[in-house]
Amino acid sequence: MYRDLVELSPEAAYIVADGRFVYLNPAAVALFGADSASRLLGRDVLERVHPDDHALALARRKLVLTTGAPAPMIEMRFIALDGRIFEVEVHATKLIFDGRPATYAAARDVSARKRLEEQVRESQKLEAVGRLAGGIAHDFNNTLAVILGHSEMLLADLPADHAMREELEAIHRAAQHSATLTRQLLTYARRQPIQPRPLDLNVAVHETLRMLRPLLGENVALDWSPDDGPCEVLLDPSQLDQILTNLCANARDAIDGVGSLRIATRRCLIDAPTAPALRELEPGAYVMLSCHDSGRGVPEELLDRIFEPFFTTKPQGRGTGLGLSTVYGIVRQHHGAITVQSAPGGGTRFDLYFPEHSGARAAVADKTPAVISSRRAKAATILIVEDEAAVLQLTRRALESQGYRVLAAGGPEAALSLLEAHPEQVDLLLTDVMMPVMSGPDLARIVRGMRPDVGVLFMSGYSADLIARQDRLAGDADLLSKPFTLAELALKVHEALERRTAA
Repeated sequence: MYRDLVELSPEAAYIVADGRFVYLNPAAVALFGADSASRLLGRDVLERVHPDDHALALARRKLVLTTGAPAPMIEMRFIALDGRIFEVEVHATKLIFDGRPATYAAARDVSARKRLEEQVRESQKLEAVGRLAGGIAHDFNNTLAVILGHSEMLLADLPADHAMREELEAIHRAAQHSATLTRQLLTYARRQPIQPRPLDLNVAVHETLRMLRPLLGENVALDWSPDDGPCEVLLDPSQLDQILTNLCANARDAIDGVGSLRIATRRCLIDAPTAPALRELEPGAYVMLSCHDSGRGVPEELLDRIFEPFFTTKPQGRGTGLGLSTVYGIVRQHHGAITVQSAPGGGTRFDLYFPEHSGARAAVADKTPAVISSRRAKAATILIVEDEAAVLQLTRRALESQGYRVLAAGGPEAALSLLEAHPEQVDLLLTDVMMPVMSGPDLARIVRGMRPDVGVLFMSGYSADLIARQDRLAGDADLLSKPFTLAELALKVHEALERRTAA
């Protein structure tokens, strides 16, 4: 019975006498990658211990044999017969074997668990950096909104030949560049406002690649291979543009001389994924977007870091280190996953997985800017609620210049007081999402209770997902991303009022 207990145990058990293996159960034979115990019996046990752990193994054996007390469990590294290094938990105790003192050890391979623990630590690190980046970017967006808005107003009023126009345009361009960086940070942090819509990825990628072809240059051959059938997903079209721009730019920089980039889509089912990056996905149907370049590749030791913000394999001064972290953030924000395969000289392949949106009518974003009718909504009154005074003042001025009547409140409580004091009709509530005391969605629910026919437009530098988590009201409530241009503000307000009128 006791022999069966040891022989059938899934835990590796072995006995060492005079520093050599004298017994191994089948689990121990398998642990070291042997086909039979004879491959190990009589061999020095230190041959199977990592050199850096020899001193630990010897000290532990001496302690057990000298004191006779069981040694507590420790972690160390073993070497399989094929040279593979793996981590184990080992505990040992003294026994008498064949008339001589020996140690009985039980070992368990914990390599998979250690990898998972490292992935969790990496995920927590990325989440912490993401929260920090998201908080900084969100606050900075309010400042950028003011800079962009006021510079836009001044430029609109200045004649083309004004002496200050060049300096003012430089300020405006710098603010726009800063807004792009904050969008990348927010995307990485998964706090970038997104507006997903049904897309056929085949159609959308084809349209985007037409614009990106010059980005690759003449030395990179582009091979576009779409799936035979529709690849419908829920995806923000502007975020898809950003994904493809970053991946194409990375491919271009990785290719020395002449090379190729293959972009493909295909539908797939994910049931029990083996890749660690896919294990968080819910089982079901997905659309995979694959980008495979023939560039110089990435060393294996760097693969685990390429999605970190500000980490780059490019030479100093050539890259911000935000490109792939931005792609990672976009994919995760759309409830997808991304895997990477690469080897020096063998190119790099990224596979992006998005949940399939079956049964939806595919659409491609209209890339031409909408034209706002010059006809103002007659007698339209807008209640603005924004706790940042500078943003509130800017938004009020901009909307008043559009011909709207504006009520401005520095917070939810002030907004409710304004409504009580203003019995006339209010057509639109334009409110920030994150405010002290009460969130924008909560305020919207109260306002809708007081004025059921009021339209709602949120504005925020945080994610649209946040609104969803706070039980967003109706589907007619839209989101205006900060920082916004005056044209974007005017368009969003116009669309919100149009939806209210249609309803």
